[in-house]
Amino acid sequence: MLARTAVLLLLAGPALAQDYNRNDLVRGLCHKDGCDEFQVLRVEPMLTGTTGSLKRTQVKTFHASHAGRSEREAEAGYVYCSPTKPAVMAQGKTRTAAFMLAPFATEDSSETIRKNANFVAMYFAICHGPDVARQAVRDLRGTASSLGYRVAATASRMVELTAPVDIVDRAPAPPVAQAPRPAPTAPPRREAAPALLPPGEIPED
Repeated sequence: MLARTAVLLLLAGPALAQDYNRNDLVRGLCHKDGCDEFQVLRVEPMLTGTTGSLKRTQVKTFHASHAGRSEREAEAGYVYCSPTKPAVMAQGKTRTAAFMLAPFATEDSSETIRKNANFVAMYFAICHGPDVARQAVRDLRGTASSLGYRVAATASRMVELTAPVDIVDRAPAPPVAQAPRPAPTAPPRREAAPALLPPGEIPED
């Protein structure tokens, strides 16, 4: 009986491990009681600007620990996929909170970088896929550099926007073409008045 149970556990072990380490999940911030994980459910392109593309997203969050994985509700949000101003956004009733990533930050402490892992995981999973997101969580600077990112910000920060579309840089409107001015018309020519003859030279009839 014990031998049979051991065989069943050995057969079930790899399947359970495979389910626990799912390829569609990206792990973000880890705490003492477990780690946050994310699954991208939907990505909908909205608007493309001069510096990136705004996308509406739906992401499901999980909490993984030694006790197993607990599933939480899916949340809607926005991401601006941009090599110069990458951002993860959450829209409220009146304002939009945007977290601006800074892959090459020189002012973020190691603890700040660790706490930003969830934003990094979500952004890169949505914009570049789960495999790249896992690399970014481990090495944000190296991953961003390999993808050609050029973010000048020296620190990550949270900013407020009126709406998600406010983050999109749009090309200036082309100048309105003006109708050509009509060529100036020449003034009418005046006929020369007949020359007057002196009184002594008036011809006789």
